[in-house]
Amino acid sequence: MDPATTQATAKAVEESAKTAGKALDTLNKVIGDVPSDLVGVLGGAWLYEQHICIKDKLRRRTEQLLRERDVQELAEVSPNIAIALISGAREEADEELAELWARLLANALDPNLGNVRHSFIDAVKKMDSLDALVLYHIYKSEISVIRLGAQHLQNRTIGHQIIASHIKCTQDQVEASLRNLKDLSFFDEIFSNPGWYANVKSREFMRASYPDIEPKAPISSS
Repeated sequence: MDPATTQATAKAVEESAKTAGKALDTLNKVIGDVPSDLVGVLGGAWLYEQHICIKDKLRRRTEQLLRERDVQELAEVSPNIAIALISGAREEADEELAELWARLLANALDPNLGNVRHSFIDAVKKMDSLDALVLYHIYKSEISVIRLGAQHLQNRTIGHQIIASHIKCTQDQVEASLRNLKDLSFFDEIFSNPGWYANVKSREFMRASYPDIEPKAPISSS
């Protein structure tokens, strides 16, 4: 490689690094500082340290996601969305849900995506860790219909007992998560034969959280 080409390449890398650095500076401003007024209250010092740790993990994971997508410029985020995302994420120590918060934040900051809805944020606030795991497994496995029982995957329909064996939890835990996800409007209930099918909200939520996974078109709920 001739000196001119080498110099041009080095300059391009330097400019790219500067651009990425500016984007990450913006990210730090979006995430902001932890509430300093926690110090001094009962258990405040411990809570303050927890906030610092959670905020740092959120920043680092969001940065990683944006780097993986090669995002150079961050999108302008609606203040209402930004506040809702950050306030929710800074309270969450659970690993499964913390990952969802980071993914939704990365989506909001990615100019190629930016399809985070308020209903998604409200839903994550009401999720348990297992709910997020069940939803992810169903989406990644391209499951459209879940029945109560031991039915194996056929025509993208599966029994909840099989899901329980795959994610290593009890049948009751999976059923409880399915019922909670239905209450959060991620599933519609099938009354003729007990079960649920993944609706458009669940697909849009998972696309916002995991844009790299693109399952097949949904099958009919009938």
